[in-house]
Amino acid sequence: MESTLQAKYSTNDLPFTRELLAEAEDEQLMKIVKDAARDLKSPIALVTVVMEQVQFFKAHYGLSEELTRARRTTRDVSFCQFVVDTENPLELVDAKGMTGIPQDIVDEHGIRAYLGMPIKSNNQVIGSLCVLDTEPHSFSDEEKDNLGRLAELVNDRLAQLNKSRKKDQSQLIGKAAFPALEEVKQTIEPIKPQISNSMVALRELSTFMRFMEQTLYGKFPSKDELRKKLSDAKLAVERCENSLYDIEVSSEDAMDAVDALEHVFMPSTTVLLSEIAEAGRELARHVTKESGGVLLPELDFNPQVTTPQTLGSSIIALTLTLVANGLIKSSKHHKIKMSVIDQDVRAALVIECDDLSEAIRGEIVRELRNHTSEEPTISFKLVDGNIHLLFSIVKERS
Repeated sequence: MESTLQAKYSTNDLPFTRELLAEAEDEQLMKIVKDAARDLKSPIALVTVVMEQVQFFKAHYGLSEELTRARRTTRDVSFCQFVVDTENPLELVDAKGMTGIPQDIVDEHGIRAYLGMPIKSNNQVIGSLCVLDTEPHSFSDEEKDNLGRLAELVNDRLAQLNKSRKKDQSQLIGKAAFPALEEVKQTIEPIKPQISNSMVALRELSTFMRFMEQTLYGKFPSKDELRKKLSDAKLAVERCENSLYDIEVSSEDAMDAVDALEHVFMPSTTVLLSEIAEAGRELARHVTKESGGVLLPELDFNPQVTTPQTLGSSIIALTLTLVANGLIKSSKHHKIKMSVIDQDVRAALVIECDDLSEAIRGEIVRELRNHTSEEPTISFKLVDGNIHLLFSIVKERS
């Protein structure tokens, strides 16, 4: 086992979804970790979901206040990463000074012993049900079998949660994507008549060229006739230029909307806050342009966030849409301003809506709560009437 642990572990993408990370305080999972701690006589028990760079605590018992508040560690300091990489149980009787084992949680939190069982989603290992002790601890075969049975209960519960949450995620994506699809539709619709206008203008130019050709071969028109043909040609060029400009603008708007939709339907594993903020703005543009648009300055603080790209851009788009609808409902017309605040382990994306009524802000809060209340990577709060979307960020180890 030790030689296996000393090998470099994989950082391949793991199958994680919002369903796996949501319901972080699920009663059944919390009961399982309490039973695991009790049955294996360990002070700490966890259900973890290990992502590319972060390990989340989906359920926990006995954690320190600091870890309870953070609900995660980086992947490279965790013991559960090895359970995911090897897809096998892992027992550490005394991790202190053990070769190939990260010492961060040993040194910082006094963890000495560990026993972890793989948990699965769609038949792939995505984390661990584990118990930890602050003293050296050897686990009996009976205890290992017991933890294995509890891990099967975790698998069953995760499958139930995934199934029950799929409808909600589809609704969220639908709400985020609908304005962008409308944007594509409305930008494409004017292109056809603009092309027709251009064709008419080109026919007029063709007529003028034939007229000039006749003049070249000796058929001299009157000055008034020549003046009229030249005026018609100038107007035709102007109409053609305007039509081509409108086509170019519509095409660019449509491509912006398509690019934003790609963030929803083709998610990336590495997400910068600026990327999901821009995608969210483009997804909501069909609505926000009616209220005055969205001002998104270049971000001085642009961290990598742990929120899945689809979820992050959809939540931002939904929030902007709700705020824009509130402005329209209130007969107000001005830009929605966004900014970012560094809050150590989180980044706050601030969306200004302090001039909306309390009733409208209440409607926005209720809608956002449906999608963020139990999501560990993103939450929100109202500060001075403005919405702060709080994203967990990837912290580089010092």
